[in-house]
Amino acid sequence: MTPQYLLTVILGWLVPGVGHWILGYRMRGALLGATLLGTFWLGECVLAGRMAVTLEVHPIFFGLQAGNGLSAFAANMLFGRPAHPDQTEVIQRNLPEHLNLGILFCSVSGLLNMLVVLQLLDPRTWREAAGAGRAAGGRGPS
Repeated sequence: MTPQYLLTVILGWLVPGVGHWILGYRMRGALLGATLLGTFWLGECVLAGRMAVTLEVHPIFFGLQAGNGLSAFAANMLFGRPAHPDQTEVIQRNLPEHLNLGILFCSVSGLLNMLVVLQLLDPRTWREAAGAGRAAGGRGPS
C-alpha cells in the first residue's frame, strides 16, 4: 500500500474515471468518467429536478449515491435542503414527475463507481498496467 496506490484509489472514488486515467488507461478512464458522471447528473438535474441527492430527506439513498464522490457531496450542498421543511404538503404537490427514476439513476451510478474503485483496489489491475507500460515503451495503456 504505497501513497500512490492510496491516492489513486481515493481520486478514483472522488472523480469517477480518474483512477484509471492515472494508471494509464486513458480511454477507459474517460469513458467511465463520462458514463458515470453523465448518468449521475442526468438523474440529478434532469429526471429528479435537483432533488435526488439529499442527505436530510433520503439518507439511505444518499449513501448509495455517495459512491460518486465529489459529485454527490456537491449536489447535496447545492440542492440538499428541502424547499419547505415544515410544509410537507407543498413539497408533495411539487415533486418532480420522475423523482424516483432520478434517484435510481444517481444511486446506480454511485454503486457502479464503487465497482470501478474495487477494480482499482485489485493488485492485478496494477500489475496489468505496469506490464502494459513496459510493453508500450513506458507509455502505459491507452
